[in-house]
Amino acid sequence: MTTRDRLSVRFHAGWIILFLAATLLASAGIGGNAQTDARGLQSIPSEDLSSNVITAHHFFAAHGRRGMIDGLTGAGLEVWIYPFQILRDYRISFRYAGSSTEIEGNPLLSRVVYDSDSVTRVFIGSDFIVHERLSVPPDASGAVISYQIDSQRPLEIVVHATPVLDLMWPGALGGQGVEWKDSLNGFLLTEPLHGYTAVVTATGLVSHDALANVAVQPAQGQQIGFAIRPDSSGKADVFVALNPAHAADAGSLIQALKHDQDRRDGEAKAAQADFKSNTLLLKTPDEAVNRAFALAETALNEAWVCNPDIGCGFVAGYGPTRPQRRPQYDWFFAGDGMVAGGGALSIGDLAQVRDELELVMRWQDKKSGMIWHELSQSAGLIDWAHKYPYMFVHVDTTFQFLAAVRDYVRASGDVPYAQDHWASIESAYSYCRALIDPATALPRIPAGKEGGNEQETMADDLGLSTSWVEAAASMADLSALTGHRELAEEASRAEQAARKAIPQRYWNSKEEYWISGHNTEGQPILERRSGPADAIALHLFPTAETDAVLDTLASASFETDWGVRSVGAGSIGYDPDSYAGGSVWPVATAELSVAFWAAHRSLQALGFWQRLIPLSSLDAPGHMPEVLSGSFYRPQMESVPEQTWSSAGFVSATVHGLLGLDVDGVEDRLTFAPRLPAKWDDLDVEHIHMPKRNVSLTLHKSEQSVRLTIQNSGTPFALEFRPDLPLGADLKRSLLNGRPCPARIEATPQETAALVSITAPAGTSTIDLNVSGGISVIVDPVPPVLGEKSAGIPLIRSVLDGKHLLIDADVPAQHPSRLQLASSWLLSDAHGAQLEQTAPGRSELIFSEEPSNQAEYRRAHVEIAVAR
Repeated sequence: MTTRDRLSVRFHAGWIILFLAATLLASAGIGGNAQTDARGLQSIPSEDLSSNVITAHHFFAAHGRRGMIDGLTGAGLEVWIYPFQILRDYRISFRYAGSSTEIEGNPLLSRVVYDSDSVTRVFIGSDFIVHERLSVPPDASGAVISYQIDSQRPLEIVVHATPVLDLMWPGALGGQGVEWKDSLNGFLLTEPLHGYTAVVTATGLVSHDALANVAVQPAQGQQIGFAIRPDSSGKADVFVALNPAHAADAGSLIQALKHDQDRRDGEAKAAQADFKSNTLLLKTPDEAVNRAFALAETALNEAWVCNPDIGCGFVAGYGPTRPQRRPQYDWFFAGDGMVAGGGALSIGDLAQVRDELELVMRWQDKKSGMIWHELSQSAGLIDWAHKYPYMFVHVDTTFQFLAAVRDYVRASGDVPYAQDHWASIESAYSYCRALIDPATALPRIPAGKEGGNEQETMADDLGLSTSWVEAAASMADLSALTGHRELAEEASRAEQAARKAIPQRYWNSKEEYWISGHNTEGQPILERRSGPADAIALHLFPTAETDAVLDTLASASFETDWGVRSVGAGSIGYDPDSYAGGSVWPVATAELSVAFWAAHRSLQALGFWQRLIPLSSLDAPGHMPEVLSGSFYRPQMESVPEQTWSSAGFVSATVHGLLGLDVDGVEDRLTFAPRLPAKWDDLDVEHIHMPKRNVSLTLHKSEQSVRLTIQNSGTPFALEFRPDLPLGADLKRSLLNGRPCPARIEATPQETAALVSITAPAGTSTIDLNVSGGISVIVDPVPPVLGEKSAGIPLIRSVLDGKHLLIDADVPAQHPSRLQLASSWLLSDAHGAQLEQTAPGRSELIFSEEPSNQAEYRRAHVEIAVAR
């Protein structure tokens, strides 16, 4: 019996519950019925997503611009209206009219339904069903919990909650009070320091607790309680509102929530529809891909938060509150925000990217130019910059800022933006420049500061040095665009000096792997880390050294069925269950996929990218977790269930990696370099935003042809079309609108592509390519199973060497495995695996099991004779 036939690993009881919940999410038919067109393309599924839930550890959240309702299925709800937590441990029970016995709600929770503007929980009793809809209005400091009751007998809902009205961690206020106010027909929460008040009320109130107005800390457990009876249609509502400081009328906002509910719901749905109609639309033959991409876009939009004292930007993620009063990463991190901004930029959401950069610059240190690391939602009401040590800790965010500005300016063509914010840009570059060690031409990490690695105290690290290369290149580009010629030349020299220094300082010739950094004693840190991916994408190491790193990263030492380990198995410091010492980070996996595509290793890149898709349904749809175990498929113990940069990384990898889509608004150029699974014949990409136009691309391919249809709503633009072809394929003919046009083959050892550069005219135009021959190696991903180890094939290399196809792969030792080959050429005489023809032009390579007590994987080298 193989590991795929049984669950043989013992876990803590809590993790078993979590695994069951996630399995249900993945298998319960999440999503509406997708529609398939004549070409087999799947349309975007309905955003009404439903899951049966029977566990206590499923996280859900109804997100809003100004607040959130969240919780675990087995616990009470939290209500946040930024920057305050208003309620915690909100629980409901039911009682029949005239009865004093309450029926606890949580054991009856049976489903969670996700909509574009709300989350609905469904409670099923013996003779009643209650739908509880959680929503946060987009433009008001309030929250609404609505009930729809279907019961055979008159049923009342009893609510218990702990009033809080305190700041998000690490802020705290004292002297909170709560009392019943007849004038409000609800509870009034107060705090004396700033004069904020909050109101909790409901329709259909039949009874409530009588409380004195006493000062009490939330931790002391004072609760409020009330019972509500639905109207004749079975409806009842609970309203929560946070008033501005020293509000003259504590009840005006709550009244507005009551009377404007339908309008606000309509506006929320309209805003979601507008977002979808103005961001990138992807249609493929794979419904799971379409769903994952569309929901990841929505997850990005749900991470956009407006704080009245700080501004608007992307928060880093959502999860249940732990001992400190913070719902995980629901506050602002400049680095996380810029990663999220990169995802938003890739789908054409330029306004949010621009506003995110504005937030970053608003809180920049005006003296040093340093970019901040994190801002609590409470930062506007406490002395965040001086009394707390969290704001200016990471030096790497300042380097990343310069690249983020460059990316926005290039994609949007908005050069005046750089001119208008030149003081902030130049100040940030000056800060970066001040950290450069003249002896190495690379940045050092000052005492008391950190680079990208929070787990170790380092003097320098490869990630920071890589960021310096990109920051200097970005500064050179921005300076040239804005007319600062001398600064452009200086930054370009700095970039070249860093490029020259990195392979000398960060290469371990003995291990044939890069060095992640040096400690404060100057000793190299030799653990084999999978990052930084940009070191590959920027081509910082010589070809032979890069190939060695790529081979190692593609091996079973790093690769799992759910992503790439942060530290390779067998390395110094490897711990698959530690936060950063061997666990799997979806954002890092996404970045590595893009890096492998940049290195012309399309098959490995595709494998990394495909491993992200199941994560979209691991918890809340579209929201990917922060980090997973490196040994078994499960979230790592400290993982946040909704991590913004995980979803953003998947979006960016899909756009820039899988589609090879890049907009240069300055040069008025679009690059489209699709590297699609061999089994896909069709692809639609719509809502590509370029200055002065919107563009749609439709791709159709067959064994001997590739056709691209371009829809251009504006003036002509430069288009570079570089589709991936079967390995070793030849290009026979290229046509633009039926007439010959220049094209050529670009071949590297593991990738073959065609290149066509044209001026795309207004309206509709087509590019037709006729190709022949070539070999497609197809490695189908193995869907990960919760609680199981990896069972897929990490493909290390596939090279067409003259008359032979050479394949290196790590294959499971405990059970047979296979990969597929598609080619019109004759394949024969395989060594290292069994070759079987399954259909005309189709074959399989079968790797036999070779059980071993020492390793779960074995290295396979295959040679196949190829007759063209």
